[in-house]
Amino acid sequence: MRGEFIYKILEAIGDTITNAVDLFDVISSSGYGVSPSKLEYELSKRQRERSEKSVEENFKRQEKQKYYNFIYYLKKNGLIDEKEKDDKKFFIITKKGKEKLFSLREQNKNRLPNPFYKKESGDKFTIIVFDIPEIKKRKRNWLRAALRDLHFKMIQKSVWMGKIKIPKEFLSDIREMDLIDCVEIFEISRTGSLEKLI
Repeated sequence: MRGEFIYKILEAIGDTITNAVDLFDVISSSGYGVSPSKLEYELSKRQRERSEKSVEENFKRQEKQKYYNFIYYLKKNGLIDEKEKDDKKFFIITKKGKEKLFSLREQNKNRLPNPFYKKESGDKFTIIVFDIPEIKKRKRNWLRAALRDLHFKMIQKSVWMGKIKIPKEFLSDIREMDLIDCVEIFEISRTGSLEKLI
């Protein structure tokens, strides 16, 4: 009986390299009457679980290392300082860090959103009319690029038409860029003579 169990274990291990902990778990949780295929299955299951856990731990380790590298970069460049109080570490932003933050905020104010959106066909025609002042020329160019990407057709320079659903992100970006008063959107359910234009 014992020899048969040894045979089953050796059969389950086969030609693979087997972790001793996995092998112990399989042996201790299986009885003598277990089949070699069941032992092999249990062993491969534990090895798979160990492998998945190892990948997860490796990912966490990499993320932790990225965090430490980033903190090191910020400290090295004088953007933050590390302090200690009551045996706890904490970070404070330096004067140079505040200047960098202000600079980044200014850059973000002038940054335009990506003009590419997920497209979804609509069953009604949509007309977009805009009148954006010259001082907002960059935003006007962004709007034209977004409308082209959404497959709208230009009827006139500031009048565009298409048969597409307007993405919520697009409307949100118009609001964020303070263009809501410069843009009018109309949905047409009865086309009439508009069919000739498309």
